Amino acid sequence: MAPAQTAPSRPAASPAPSAAKAQSPADIYGPLFQAVQQGHVFADGKTFVDAVPKRAAAAIMADYARTRPAGPALKAFVLANFVVPGENDRGSGDLRSHVRALWPQLVRQPVAPVAGSSALPLPAPYVVPGGRFREIYYWDSYFTMLGLKVDGQQPLVESMLDDFTSLIERYGHIPNGTRTYYLSRSQPPYYALMLDLSTNTDPTVAKRRLTALRREHAFWMEGETCLAGQPACLRVANRHSGRCRIDTSRRRFQVLLNA
Repeated sequence: MAPAQTAPSRPAASPAPSAAKAQSPADIYGPLFQAVQQGHVFADGKTFVDAVPKRAAAAIMADYARTRPAGPALKAFVLANFVVPGENDRGSGDLRSHVRALWPQLVRQPVAPVAGSSALPLPAPYVVPGGRFREIYYWDSYFTMLGLKVDGQQPLVESMLDDFTSLIERYGHIPNGTRTYYLSRSQPPYYALMLDLSTNTDPTVAKRRLTALRREHAFWMEGETCLAGQPACLRVANRHSGRCRIDTSRRRFQVLLNA
């Protein structure tokens, strides 16, 4: 068997300073986060991690440390200090009309930074899956954009491309979704396919997107190895974090805490 050959070196994906600064709710709210998740305060473990604080996180945590609420008092404390997300209602009618009617309900406006929130800021309008999924997801959005294009929603396609381009520029890659707790993982890279859906011919926009595409390519190709005599190469998906998925099911969360 021929020995493995070393692939030509490629420029490593440049680190993203902003990613290092982004803290998840588990980092920010520590003991409060654990109490809420372990105490089953909300039926869905994703609810609290998507909540937006009404005031500074330090002030919230100071009050929590002083009062240490439990049971119903803990839920009351959370509701008093956070805007807790709800869910969208389902529509009705024939499938095509139903889908078209959903676009306005699922469109979200640009996200401004909010201290203590897990939401990643975005510069342009975008479409979310709905329900408990209140943020955009990487490859899911490609299929959403296919539907938007068919329904003549080209401006939304372009604005979502601006959002994904911005994510690559800030974090070096497109995370699984636009939450701080998704920065440690991604989904199959679809940015190049998304660019095929664009009708924007502005050279400045094209240059910016090409730069982002090359940066994402470098991110995914880092760790590439090739085997001698084989036409294909192995793509090594780097594990960026060994920490628990804080949006995971309670059973997995409990297993991790007991490990």
